Amino acid sequence: MANKKYVYEVNRGCTLCMTCIVECPRQVIVMTQEGAEIDQEKCIGCGICYDNCASEAIVKKELD
Repeated sequence: MANKKYVYEVNRGCTLCMTCIVECPRQVIVMTQEGAEIDQEKCIGCGICYDNCASEAIVKKELD
């Protein structure tokens, strides 16, 4: 059985706390005035940002 692949996106409700930036092992998240943004080209899909987002603004989507 193959491993499932996920993509993580900042949906809405980002409180600009910067926890995801601090926790990201690849430093692929930047903060904008609207909230955090994940560079999908560099993201390895580890989910650490998702697991540590206090405002639950990051969503996990399964890739086909």
